[in-house]
Amino acid sequence: MASCSLKSWCLFALTIWFVSPVSSSCECGYSVNSTSDPEYAVFTDLLESDFTKIKNFQDDFDWRPQVWQLNPVAALGPYGRATRLETIVPNPAINLIVNDTGIYGGQAGLNLFVPHNYTLIDGQQYLLGAELDSTRNDMFYGTFRIGYRTTKFPGTCFGFYWYHDDNQEIDIELLSRQINATDTLVNLVLHTPVGGSNLDALPGTYQIIDLPYNASAGIHELRFDWTPTAITWYQDGRQLWTITNTTLFPQQPGHIVITHWSNGNPLWSAGPPDGNAALLLTYVKAYFNSSDSQRQRDHNRRCNAVVGAEDTVCEIPSPVGPPRYEGVNASELPYFFSNDQARNATYNQTVYEDKKSGGARLQPDVGMSFFIVVTRYAPIWGMLLRAWRPRLLGFVHFH
Repeated sequence: MASCSLKSWCLFALTIWFVSPVSSSCECGYSVNSTSDPEYAVFTDLLESDFTKIKNFQDDFDWRPQVWQLNPVAALGPYGRATRLETIVPNPAINLIVNDTGIYGGQAGLNLFVPHNYTLIDGQQYLLGAELDSTRNDMFYGTFRIGYRTTKFPGTCFGFYWYHDDNQEIDIELLSRQINATDTLVNLVLHTPVGGSNLDALPGTYQIIDLPYNASAGIHELRFDWTPTAITWYQDGRQLWTITNTTLFPQQPGHIVITHWSNGNPLWSAGPPDGNAALLLTYVKAYFNSSDSQRQRDHNRRCNAVVGAEDTVCEIPSPVGPPRYEGVNASELPYFFSNDQARNATYNQTVYEDKKSGGARLQPDVGMSFFIVVTRYAPIWGMLLRAWRPRLLGFVHFH
């Protein structure tokens, strides 16, 4: 993974605190790779949603379902686009230990539907779809991952992306018309002020990758990592593509968006689908830096309290291969720090209002984000940090 080099440290802030230790893990962050590696990136914040467990989607404060509509002209298709709450349907697992079969049958998870039949709104034809936006909009640098299975019906678009505005967006899009029995095409896009649209993107900001599987036949993971030096996309833990032209990178914080939609445009989504098309989500995991100054201060307090302790930076599991659900035991299911009660691995992480995973609830305010890369070949820096008991502002989440 690309990160800051020894010659150019990305260390932007230190804060000195003296706080008594607490019994927990990961208080200094979550690392993309092993802390025993020569270089590793550490994020201070996390957002983890295990959609196989959600019974009532309105109870999940990490996400805001979107309700909006665009007429056919604005939607750039023969149909308008509209998102509705009824297109978001939870199917929680019958057995929350095993997490495979849902209460309505099939694989447990959250379904985002695009119905086959159009809906009349103000006398015009619209295709319904679904959109989820993360409540957190303070994400700046991070690793973002989604467990998914696409619909078998051609005619929809599935999008998973980090978004600030149309000129600052890191995007993954799958078109169900680009899936066959053995292959799936995935569209990777970095939207920039000079990057253009998906259909007319600047060279170097748009790549189509052939994935060697049918994305409607099983659960897989898509992921992208964003650091100061690279944006890299992955599928099932295997690297797909990297952009290192940092002049194209976003400069402001943003949020995560998940969409499933159609407008009938034959140049992109096509459709409408031949049946009621369901995109299945099993999880979203995001480990990132916060641009929120209160969350940065809280990270400083937590990390300073455990200087010198073991397990203060926790490695994010990044298995190679698709997530496994059917026929596995609990230890083989996708890992979540927020489900690991033995480690207390999300101490004082707050995501939204009255939902918390330990410690006092923190109230947000507005600031800027920081990125930290720790290098084991920097003994002088290490001595200084230990001597001054600093708190490095890097990557972690408030849950």
